[in-house]
Amino acid sequence: MPDRERADVDPGVFHFEGFTADVRQAFKPHFADVVRRAGRRRGVARAAGAAIVTVGLAAGGGTTIALTGSGGPGPVNPTPSAGAGPWVTQPPAPGSRLPAPQPNYAEVAPGNYDPTERNSPFTGLWTAMIAGDLDHLYLEYQNCKGSDCTRMIATSADRGRTWRKLKMPAGLVTAPGGTSMAAAHGKTLVARNSLGRNPDSPATYWTSTDGGVNWRQPTVREVDALPVDWSLLPENNSLAAFDPATGDMVRTGSEASGLVEGKKALSPITVPISAGIWRLAVEFAPMPSPLPTSFDLDSWLVVMVSRDGGRTWDTHRLPETIAGEEGGAGGLDDVRLATADGETVYATEKRGDSVRVHVSTDGAATWRAGALLDLDGPALSVLPTADGALIIESPTATFRSTDQAQTFTKVGPSLGNRGYALPGGGYAIPTNNNEVSAWLSPDGANWTYVPRPDLP
Repeated sequence: MPDRERADVDPGVFHFEGFTADVRQAFKPHFADVVRRAGRRRGVARAAGAAIVTVGLAAGGGTTIALTGSGGPGPVNPTPSAGAGPWVTQPPAPGSRLPAPQPNYAEVAPGNYDPTERNSPFTGLWTAMIAGDLDHLYLEYQNCKGSDCTRMIATSADRGRTWRKLKMPAGLVTAPGGTSMAAAHGKTLVARNSLGRNPDSPATYWTSTDGGVNWRQPTVREVDALPVDWSLLPENNSLAAFDPATGDMVRTGSEASGLVEGKKALSPITVPISAGIWRLAVEFAPMPSPLPTSFDLDSWLVVMVSRDGGRTWDTHRLPETIAGEEGGAGGLDDVRLATADGETVYATEKRGDSVRVHVSTDGAATWRAGALLDLDGPALSVLPTADGALIIESPTATFRSTDQAQTFTKVGPSLGNRGYALPGGGYAIPTNNNEVSAWLSPDGANWTYVPRPDLP
């Protein structure tokens, strides 16, 4: 396939020396305008693969991108989802820490990227801000005096306006540099003891139902299926769940976890509790009988879905182009497959530093190809929202679609990575840099930056 030339707006290259002034001057702080004032253009030549992407101005100053064939530009006629509001990003209050630029990425192998500038651990930990809901935020860190370190957690119950600094449980088993926080749901927290040199041993936990003030070690009961209204906790060889009200915990066996013969299950993906349990897997063709001396065993990617806590599973194949892409299936997770309601499902197919978005509207039973989106790097987050929009984060920009991935609008610079839906409504996108902060939204359209507190 011949190379094609195209000139793209670089949405993420802007100078933060003038970023503060640009934000303060905005009538309604809108990062698309900030980028327009502080950004610069560059010419880029890339292999376009099977199709090219056309770029043009959309209403409101964004950039709308639509899939076209080799015959030239195609029409851009998005049909907005009912209720999808205009994109707005609010910086923090004057005097607070401002958003820092996200790291750039370089492709080190086909489909695999590394940051060009490595992050450094925060207080010696590879940590991130976790949201239990829109109000309750948590950040694990450590307070060190020389080599003597105390594991701590900063907690906020008012959306980051004020913070408390609390000690993690004294008996918590930690690993150097690793975090222990496994999950949060409102005021209920779950911390996992480090497994050390025994990664296949059953995990043990601590739970708190008062935002980290008091902790206990629950007994993890073995059950045939998980309660459908409890929060999921993936484990190495099973699935666990915790009760957001009491902190009680249960664990299933391998069959209820989707670990069945003929399939190699991968990590579960992060979906709202109401959507059930979703996990990706590699499914293998039956072994030939009698066995020949040598043979190739066919395999393909599937998504396994349980809506009854793991008692029964439905299996759906992913689009074949995803199964056959370079890099294999090992990297598939919730950055590559996402759903807000269990019915409309999105899967991303890597094509160099672009992604093709595939869409299903029947719970992954059937698929259609959506837009081919130039990300200039990896997809850091794929976040569908309840209003029908889809948000994709690249290393340099945030893109949003309101027409089930037919077209995308560039709405601003990158906010972070691995966005997720919150219990009780709303969304969080943790920053992908040393700031260990987060963006929060009640509706997926209006976003507010929440900086971390001064620690330790």
